[in-house]
Amino acid sequence: MICCVTGHRPKGFPFERKDNNILYMKYNVHLYHEIEKLICAGYTEFVTGMADGADLDFAECVLLLKNNDNEITLEAALPYPIKAPKRSTEYNENRDFILSKCDKICNVSTYFHRGCMQKRNQYMVDKSDLVLAIWNGKTIGGTWNTIKYAQSQGKPIRYILLNETDKIFLPFQDTDI
Repeated sequence: MICCVTGHRPKGFPFERKDNNILYMKYNVHLYHEIEKLICAGYTEFVTGMADGADLDFAECVLLLKNNDNEITLEAALPYPIKAPKRSTEYNENRDFILSKCDKICNVSTYFHRGCMQKRNQYMVDKSDLVLAIWNGKTIGGTWNTIKYAQSQGKPIRYILLNETDKIFLPFQDTDI
């Protein structure tokens, strides 16, 4: 079975995404355990959109679990082909490392255009049996659009809700695995 992720970029998180931040560490541990549960439930293929934030967090957790299980695969669904950056950043280095470990890389569009991100998100939802949504509860933006699209396609969604009020993450699911 196949699971894809949708989630926020760093600015959509209610806490700083730094390794020394206790909330970020708890969130990553929770994400790891959620993916572990999915693997136990029979999910072996995982798809990430490779955006900075939730997508890369998801990919890193899948790669850690993949080290212990040869059945696990990771696909990078890119909205368009990535060109070599003019300058190196932590994001570019992390992204490039993850891409080097992916079992499959799919460029959903051949070039950047308005709507290519949504096209990538729809590709991921369409090929998946389950969507893992790392969501801050706001009903705007790409994560919300992907959740709405998954709902319209009848795809089950499992949520990790990023709660802005309490500044903690809360697990929530509207489907059983």
